[in-house]
Amino acid sequence: MKFTEKYNDKTYILSQDKRQTVSLKDHGESRKYVGRNPGKLELSVFRVDNGICKSSKPGDQKCDYAIYTGNDNLYLIELKGADYSKAIDQLNCTVKELLSEDIEGLKAVFARVVLSKTNVPQTLKTKEKKLMMLLKKKYKGSLLKKTKEMTEDLV
Repeated sequence: MKFTEKYNDKTYILSQDKRQTVSLKDHGESRKYVGRNPGKLELSVFRVDNGICKSSKPGDQKCDYAIYTGNDNLYLIELKGADYSKAIDQLNCTVKELLSEDIEGLKAVFARVVLSKTNVPQTLKTKEKKLMMLLKKKYKGSLLKKTKEMTEDLV
């Protein structure tokens, strides 16, 4: 089953079209993710935390958004203050919950973190590397982090 077949409830789909640019920003915050769509792909934008994933217990959070492209790539987007460690945890939880064995046809999964400020302690290197290796080996993807705003072409 494709990602968009499993997750098709209109209550958490923010848009589903071929728009040139997807801009994701939490209300009242300065952090922003911008995905450009030069290939005019069909893009499905999902609210993940308190959307696809309903938190069952306090502190059990997932990433903020997901973008699924017509090329079967998935972008997981986390807009975060300065707690990069928590962002990594949220992305790991999201991957485990959303990408179950019944999801087929994904070419790659990309994780993106947009921080309000960067202060990454050395102890995070291991946690960050584990997520990077999971994304690279199992999902042919990558992890990127930026401060304030991230802009990239969606493939």
